[in-house]
Amino acid sequence: MVPLARASAAAGHDVCFATAAAFCPQVEKAGFEAFAAGLSLPEQMQQAARRYPEQHAMAPGKERFEAFVPRMLAGVAGPARAADLAPIVERLEPDLLVHDETDFGGPLAAAAAGIPYADHSVGFLRPLDMARLAGATLAPLADQWGVDVGEFGGMFRYLYLDVCPPSLQSPEIDEIDVAHQMQNAHIDAGDEQLPDWIGELAPVPTVYVSLGTIFNQKQEVFAAILEALRDENLNVIVTIGGGNDPAALGPQPDNVHVEQFIPQGALLPYCDLAINQGGTAILPLLAAGLPLLVMPQSANQFHNAEACVAAGVGRAILQADVGVASVRREMRALREDPRFRERAEEIARETELMPPPEHGVELLERLARERSRVLRPRVAP
Repeated sequence: MVPLARASAAAGHDVCFATAAAFCPQVEKAGFEAFAAGLSLPEQMQQAARRYPEQHAMAPGKERFEAFVPRMLAGVAGPARAADLAPIVERLEPDLLVHDETDFGGPLAAAAAGIPYADHSVGFLRPLDMARLAGATLAPLADQWGVDVGEFGGMFRYLYLDVCPPSLQSPEIDEIDVAHQMQNAHIDAGDEQLPDWIGELAPVPTVYVSLGTIFNQKQEVFAAILEALRDENLNVIVTIGGGNDPAALGPQPDNVHVEQFIPQGALLPYCDLAINQGGTAILPLLAAGLPLLVMPQSANQFHNAEACVAAGVGRAILQADVGVASVRREMRALREDPRFRERAEEIARETELMPPPEHGVELLERLARERSRVLRPRVAP
């Protein structure tokens, strides 16, 4: 949401965020005021596991994501967020509220305050049946609050900012008449610096490896990747997250670099391929034209991996199949078949043609002014 927030601020609007208390420092580091609201992800998971044990116990995959996550977001995270957010909204009296598509507390608080709200997508559209399940889960609380947020728990009510390149997007996007494209793949790294060794990389392809900031605790996955790639004719750059210790993965040869964190926006111009868990970072990776090896770990990553494979921008390895041989085989396939890079570069060009965040600001201004649904322009037959 940072590109939209920065564009809004540049247009002269006051912008602030509400998020879990532990994440407020990250928002403030990006230059915005932050208010604590709602549960952290671990708290959400713990409470949802107790409340929805059957869905939580399902094996990792699309089925678990579709059954468990809407209940967690609308039945646990949403109520807690709404309870904290309502007094913040009452005090600040904003003209509108922008919530990401995982936040079902935002629409409740906005509806209670009588202000419009916009949905900010996080990538590929989730199956609409998930939003319906979230809406059904949230409905009793909405009734208690005396508000109507609709069939989808507040989603798709006024404005949906769709950040997914069209050729990667689900066909269900056509059913959302308030969906408008907006590119958010490029995030300025600001003053964050790259390590000194970046300038000393060998003139061979560079692979960037990251399993994100949440589902990055499986050291055996990093170990398999490193063993598979360290002897290949590659530079290998691995970021493992602030909670992990690079030393735990042992000594590495000169072509391998393991760090807790490197600013991705600054790093991508040095990279040729990527290994990723399939979260929201895949859109910036594809915007840089990088073919992907996707290793989904949880959440929507399984859907995203399938979409990347179907679009021809990458290959995927499921958790049970991750190993030295499979990683080496799939990475060699990505390197040797030029069609993966050609397709990724097509997505990069498509991303550049999407309307910029400034267009999103114009849509938000229209929503605040008209306080009614911002319908997608009709396409002439």
